[in-house]
Amino acid sequence: MKTLVILIFVLLQISQCEKLRVSAYIESLCPDTTRFIQSSLLKALQIPQFEELVEITLIPYGKATQVLQNDGRIVFQCQHGDLECFGNKIQACGFDALNSSQQEQLSFLTCIQKTRKRRQEDFENEIMQCLPDLWEGVLECAKGTEGIKLLWSNGEKTLNLDPKLTYVPWVTVDGKFDSKAHEQIERNIVKWACQIANKNQDIYQQIEACEEYQ
Repeated sequence: MKTLVILIFVLLQISQCEKLRVSAYIESLCPDTTRFIQSSLLKALQIPQFEELVEITLIPYGKATQVLQNDGRIVFQCQHGDLECFGNKIQACGFDALNSSQQEQLSFLTCIQKTRKRRQEDFENEIMQCLPDLWEGVLECAKGTEGIKLLWSNGEKTLNLDPKLTYVPWVTVDGKFDSKAHEQIERNIVKWACQIANKNQDIYQQIEACEEYQ
Protein backbone atom coordinates (compact mmCIF):
# COMPACT_ATOMS: atom_id res chain seq x y z
CA MET A 1 0.00 0.00 0.00
CA LYS A 2 2.81 2.38 0.93
CA THR A 3 4.58 1.67 -2.38
CA LEU A 4 1.38 2.42 -4.27
CA VAL A 5 0.97 5.76 -2.49
CA ILE A 6 4.57 6.72 -3.31
CA LEU A 7 4.07 5.75 -6.96
CA ILE A 8 0.90 7.83 -7.20
CA PHE A 9 2.70 10.78 -5.59
CA VAL A 10 5.58 10.52 -8.07
CA LEU A 11 3.20 10.32 -11.04
CA LEU A 12 1.29 13.35 -9.78
CA GLN A 13 4.53 15.29 -9.42
CA ILE A 14 5.54 14.42 -12.98
CA SER A 15 2.11 15.36 -14.36
CA GLN A 16 2.33 18.74 -12.62
CA CYS A 17 5.70 19.59 -14.17
CA GLU A 18 5.61 22.21 -16.89
CA LYS A 19 7.20 21.84 -20.30
CA LEU A 20 9.19 24.35 -22.28
CA ARG A 21 7.23 24.86 -25.50
CA VAL A 22 9.39 25.54 -28.53
CA SER A 23 8.13 26.24 -32.04
CA ALA A 24 10.64 25.98 -34.87
CA TYR A 25 9.78 27.66 -38.19
CA ILE A 26 11.85 25.93 -40.85
CA GLU A 27 12.38 25.49 -44.63
CA SER A 28 13.18 22.31 -46.51
CA LEU A 29 15.95 23.82 -48.67
CA CYS A 30 17.42 26.32 -46.22
CA PRO A 31 21.09 25.66 -45.35
CA ASP A 32 20.74 27.27 -41.91
CA THR A 33 17.69 25.12 -41.19
CA THR A 34 19.63 22.03 -42.21
CA ARG A 35 22.48 22.91 -39.85
CA PHE A 36 19.98 23.49 -37.04
CA ILE A 37 18.35 20.12 -37.67
CA GLN A 38 21.58 18.14 -37.95
CA SER A 39 23.14 19.70 -34.86
CA SER A 40 20.71 21.03 -32.28
CA LEU A 41 17.60 18.98 -33.08
CA LEU A 42 19.66 15.84 -33.61
CA LYS A 43 20.92 16.20 -30.03
CA ALA A 44 17.31 16.35 -28.83
CA LEU A 45 16.43 13.24 -30.83
CA GLN A 46 19.24 11.30 -29.18
CA ILE A 47 17.64 11.84 -25.74
CA PRO A 48 14.28 9.99 -25.58
CA GLN A 49 13.48 11.66 -22.24
CA PHE A 50 13.81 15.10 -23.80
CA GLU A 51 10.13 15.27 -24.76
CA GLU A 52 9.29 15.14 -21.04
CA LEU A 53 11.00 18.52 -20.70
CA VAL A 54 10.48 20.22 -24.08
CA GLU A 55 7.53 20.14 -26.45
CA ILE A 56 8.73 20.92 -29.97
CA THR A 57 6.37 22.04 -32.73
CA LEU A 58 7.82 22.02 -36.25
CA ILE A 59 6.37 24.41 -38.84
CA PRO A 60 7.81 24.08 -42.38
CA TYR A 61 7.05 27.24 -44.36
CA GLY A 62 9.64 29.94 -43.67
CA LYS A 63 9.98 33.08 -45.80
CA ALA A 64 7.18 32.21 -48.19
CA THR A 65 3.97 33.82 -49.41
CA GLN A 66 0.55 32.44 -50.23
CA VAL A 67 -2.35 33.83 -52.26
CA LEU A 68 -5.90 32.57 -52.62
CA GLN A 69 -6.84 33.39 -56.19
CA ASN A 70 -10.30 34.24 -57.51
CA ASP A 71 -10.72 30.79 -59.02
CA GLY A 72 -10.08 29.17 -55.64
CA ARG A 73 -6.53 28.04 -56.38
CA ILE A 74 -3.82 28.65 -53.79
CA VAL A 75 -0.45 29.82 -55.06
CA PHE A 76 2.65 29.53 -52.86
CA GLN A 77 5.99 31.21 -53.46
CA CYS A 78 8.82 29.82 -51.34
CA GLN A 79 12.18 31.44 -50.68
CA HIS A 80 14.13 28.73 -52.50
CA GLY A 81 11.61 28.07 -55.26
CA ASP A 82 8.84 25.60 -56.07
CA LEU A 83 10.93 22.60 -55.01
CA GLU A 84 11.13 24.01 -51.50
CA CYS A 85 7.34 24.33 -51.43
CA PHE A 86 7.13 20.65 -52.35
CA GLY A 87 9.65 19.78 -49.64
CA ASN A 88 7.73 21.82 -47.09
CA LYS A 89 4.56 19.93 -48.02
CA ILE A 90 6.35 16.61 -47.61
CA GLN A 91 7.51 17.60 -44.14
CA ALA A 92 4.08 18.94 -43.16
CA CYS A 93 2.40 15.76 -44.41
CA GLY A 94 4.98 13.60 -42.64
CA PHE A 95 4.48 15.37 -39.33
CA ASP A 96 0.71 15.05 -39.75
CA ALA A 97 0.99 11.31 -40.45
CA LEU A 98 3.16 10.84 -37.36
CA ASN A 99 0.55 12.70 -35.33
CA SER A 100 1.83 13.88 -31.94
CA SER A 101 4.91 11.68 -31.57
CA GLN A 102 7.74 14.18 -31.11
CA GLN A 103 10.48 11.55 -31.29
CA GLU A 104 9.11 10.15 -34.55
CA GLN A 105 8.74 13.61 -36.05
CA LEU A 106 12.32 14.52 -35.14
CA SER A 107 13.55 11.18 -36.45
CA PHE A 108 11.76 11.80 -39.76
CA LEU A 109 13.07 15.36 -40.03
CA THR A 110 16.70 14.51 -39.27
CA CYS A 111 16.45 11.65 -41.76
CA ILE A 112 14.89 13.61 -44.61
CA GLN A 113 16.88 16.84 -44.27
CA LYS A 114 20.54 15.90 -44.31
CA THR A 115 21.34 18.24 -47.21
CA ARG A 116 19.71 21.15 -49.01
CA LYS A 117 20.86 20.14 -52.51
CA ARG A 118 17.98 17.95 -53.66
CA ARG A 119 15.71 17.34 -56.62
CA GLN A 120 12.06 16.24 -56.50
CA GLU A 121 13.02 12.61 -57.06
CA ASP A 122 15.48 12.91 -54.15
CA PHE A 123 12.64 13.97 -51.86
CA GLU A 124 10.55 11.03 -53.03
CA ASN A 125 13.39 8.55 -52.47
CA GLU A 126 14.02 10.01 -49.03
CA ILE A 127 10.40 9.51 -47.98
CA MET A 128 10.61 5.84 -48.92
CA GLN A 129 13.73 5.46 -46.78
CA CYS A 130 12.65 7.63 -43.85
CA LEU A 131 9.00 6.55 -43.61
CA PRO A 132 8.95 3.04 -45.10
CA ASP A 133 5.49 2.26 -43.73
CA LEU A 134 3.87 5.62 -44.46
CA TRP A 135 5.64 7.01 -47.52
CA GLU A 136 2.83 6.37 -50.05
CA GLY A 137 0.26 8.29 -48.01
CA VAL A 138 2.71 11.11 -47.29
CA LEU A 139 3.63 11.46 -50.97
CA GLU A 140 -0.04 11.44 -51.99
CA CYS A 141 -0.70 14.12 -49.35
CA ALA A 142 2.20 16.29 -50.55
CA LYS A 143 1.05 16.12 -54.18
CA GLY A 144 -2.63 16.69 -53.41
CA THR A 145 -5.08 19.03 -51.74
CA GLU A 146 -4.21 17.88 -48.20
CA GLY A 147 -0.64 19.07 -48.62
CA ILE A 148 -1.93 22.44 -49.81
CA LYS A 149 -4.18 22.72 -46.76
CA LEU A 150 -1.36 21.83 -44.35
CA LEU A 151 1.06 24.28 -45.96
CA TRP A 152 -1.61 27.01 -45.92
CA SER A 153 -2.14 26.39 -42.20
CA ASN A 154 1.61 26.62 -41.60
CA GLY A 155 1.61 29.84 -43.59
CA GLU A 156 -1.11 31.32 -41.40
CA LYS A 157 0.93 30.50 -38.29
CA THR A 158 4.13 31.90 -39.80
CA LEU A 159 2.70 35.05 -41.35
CA ASN A 160 0.90 35.95 -38.13
CA LEU A 161 4.04 35.87 -36.01
CA ASP A 162 4.69 38.97 -33.89
CA PRO A 163 7.40 40.06 -34.39
CA LYS A 164 7.48 38.98 -38.02
CA LEU A 165 9.89 36.26 -39.06
CA THR A 166 12.98 37.83 -40.62
CA TYR A 167 15.25 34.79 -41.00
CA VAL A 168 15.07 31.00 -40.92
CA PRO A 169 15.15 28.99 -38.76
CA TRP A 170 13.01 31.16 -36.48
CA VAL A 171 12.41 29.87 -32.97
CA THR A 172 9.85 30.94 -30.38
CA VAL A 173 9.43 29.85 -26.78
CA ASP A 174 5.89 29.74 -25.41
CA GLY A 175 4.82 31.65 -28.52
CA LYS A 176 7.30 34.50 -27.98
CA PHE A 177 10.49 35.36 -29.82
CA ASP A 178 13.62 36.19 -27.86
CA SER A 179 16.88 36.62 -29.77
CA LYS A 180 19.05 35.26 -26.94
CA ALA A 181 16.91 32.15 -26.50
CA HIS A 182 16.81 31.70 -30.27
CA GLU A 183 20.61 31.75 -30.53
CA GLN A 184 21.01 29.28 -27.66
CA ILE A 185 18.39 26.90 -29.05
CA GLU A 186 19.88 27.04 -32.54
CA ARG A 187 23.28 26.07 -31.11
CA ASN A 188 22.16 23.44 -28.59
CA ILE A 189 18.53 23.06 -27.57
CA VAL A 190 19.41 20.40 -24.98
CA LYS A 191 21.85 22.66 -23.15
CA TRP A 192 19.41 25.58 -23.28
CA ALA A 193 16.53 23.55 -21.84
CA CYS A 194 18.64 21.81 -19.21
CA GLN A 195 20.08 25.04 -17.88
CA ILE A 196 16.54 26.37 -17.40
CA ALA A 197 15.34 23.10 -15.83
CA ASN A 198 18.32 22.93 -13.48
CA LYS A 199 17.62 26.44 -12.20
CA ASN A 200 13.90 25.73 -11.79
CA GLN A 201 13.76 22.20 -10.44
CA ASP A 202 10.39 22.75 -8.77
CA ILE A 203 8.81 23.65 -12.12
CA TYR A 204 10.33 21.41 -14.80
CA GLN A 205 10.77 17.67 -15.09
CA GLN A 206 14.31 16.56 -14.23
CA ILE A 207 15.93 14.27 -16.79
CA GLU A 208 19.23 12.44 -16.59
CA ALA A 209 20.74 14.25 -19.59
CA CYS A 210 20.59 17.56 -17.72
CA GLU A 211 23.13 16.41 -15.13
CA GLU A 212 25.82 17.29 -17.68
CA TYR A 213 24.81 20.95 -17.49
CA GLN A 214 24.71 21.39 -13.71
